Amino acid sequence: MVIANNRPFPLEILHESTDNKLKYFKDVIVPHRNIRLILEQLLKNAIEPDDALVYLVFGVTGVGKSRLKAEFEKRLLKHFQDEIISNPGSLIVGGIEVDSAEGGKFNYSDYYIQVLESLKEVLIDYKENYGIDLENDNEDNLKGDHEGKNAKALRRTMQKVFLHRQLKAYTLDEAQHLFDVAGGRQINVQMNWLKSIANKTQTVHILFGTYELLKCQQVNGQVGRRSEDYYLPPYYLNKVEDQQEFIKVIKTLQQYLPVENAPQLEENWEYFMEYSIGCVGILKSWWYRALKNALDDQAKTVRMKDFKARELSAGRRKKIKEELEAGERLLASLYNDGNLKKIESTASSSPKKGRRVGERKVGRDLVGINQEG
Repeated sequence: MVIANNRPFPLEILHESTDNKLKYFKDVIVPHRNIRLILEQLLKNAIEPDDALVYLVFGVTGVGKSRLKAEFEKRLLKHFQDEIISNPGSLIVGGIEVDSAEGGKFNYSDYYIQVLESLKEVLIDYKENYGIDLENDNEDNLKGDHEGKNAKALRRTMQKVFLHRQLKAYTLDEAQHLFDVAGGRQINVQMNWLKSIANKTQTVHILFGTYELLKCQQVNGQVGRRSEDYYLPPYYLNKVEDQQEFIKVIKTLQQYLPVENAPQLEENWEYFMEYSIGCVGILKSWWYRALKNALDDQAKTVRMKDFKARELSAGRRKKIKEELEAGERLLASLYNDGNLKKIESTASSSPKKGRRVGERKVGRDLVGINQEG
């Protein structure tokens, strides 16, 4: 419903409580170029999977990975809505936020339990391993706390649920925690383990996380051939096309602020872009805090003083910038011999090595926006 002043929410929201107004704004998702490009690729991968069943989506904190994950799940469900109606038992997509490993050991049993709980599986505590070795559940040489709580039975149950509930994709937020393990070899083991689950269930696994996912570059060739990388970058203050996209985000987002008078903030785009480090997720969280400031003051709009009062501190911004710069240096060294300018999107892959435009190369691919530092 669009109200008289062309703002994209019903007038009644302005009469709701502060908590409801904040919840409304928190739930707003603003699509933008960087997310759209990767979202389209992920949906294609889940709808028509190829030999790659594990996808890694990474970027700096606050760049929008969690929003991308939520939009992916929403869009995938919409695509398969007819199948869900005809087969109410199908789930299509599921996901969890991965817990961090304790003491360098990943708890596989806890992981299986969390996955089963997310898929609404019943009687999890009663799954038993009766000694029927239908498959070698530890074929990946797992090292960690994986024997507790009947891990073999839990893994078999999880894989059966994936198959019987017809999961097209399973998403893992904060996926870098999968690799909070001691030793490079164990990282290789983790990827083998994940690849094994994906292969046996034919369920696409999408990992969302920080630059720590780049540790997976150390895996073996077989795992590398069956996985792909997607880099979700921020918007850069020194790139005109990024400036234009960020201004669009500001113009859209300000219309969703549930205050009597919509603010006109686009003239301050440079301030918002610099202080959010070009990350739409950081921008949205910052605006949420500023909105709360204005609502607490019973203001009719969100004022610049509200944004200035709730901006990230210089120390926090510095830390995020350092993580971004370190991550992009690592990314450049892994893909482009230290030259970040050569990183290209799937749509503009260089044909110099005899590949057609857009054709995935042998090994792990990088999909993202052309970066210039």
